[in-house]
Amino acid sequence: MKIYHYTKQYHLYSIFTDGFIATEKKRGHSNTANVTDYVWLTESIFYPKTALPYVSKFAYTNLCNHVATKHLYVDWEELSAYVGNAYRFSFDSNDKRFKKWFFCEERKKCLQNNHWVFMENIANKVSDNTRLFWIANNDIMLDSFSLEVYKNKEWVSLLENVDLFNADNKTVEIINKLKTISANTCNSLNVPLQALRLAA
Repeated sequence: MKIYHYTKQYHLYSIFTDGFIATEKKRGHSNTANVTDYVWLTESIFYPKTALPYVSKFAYTNLCNHVATKHLYVDWEELSAYVGNAYRFSFDSNDKRFKKWFFCEERKKCLQNNHWVFMENIANKVSDNTRLFWIANNDIMLDSFSLEVYKNKEWVSLLENVDLFNADNKTVEIINKLKTISANTCNSLNVPLQALRLAA
């Protein structure tokens, strides 16, 4: 079964330059009162509401609005024109690097934290479904991965079952183009090219 790590266009430069998808705290993405430090994935074929980029002028990017209004439409065509396309890395769930979140020991510990319980309730309320979540305890090296981009209301394959460190010329060319696109998006949004906190 495929499991997905969803991300934004402006993160691709950093991911491909680092050679891995970093855990939350290394990229400064943990909003859970330091309860977790994982790489998050899901079985869902839909971009998680809890991972949407927030753009103040687009009400559908505000998570609170999804809590208040069920099935709030996300206009990805409009959003992509502003922050770039959505992407997803996919991996095989049988890969030993990944754990099913709902049944793992890490979740049992998190459930002792009231803030975390609240966060899970929010995720379920906006239909992200925590039963579909998976985690990696460590950075995910970019081997045996596929990559898709969301365009024209469908996911389009860009890379299929590749290894970044043993990539052929065609794959390297595609990745370099993606890095350029990502770097341009970072510059236009005034986002750091590499958000990785090496000391974390």
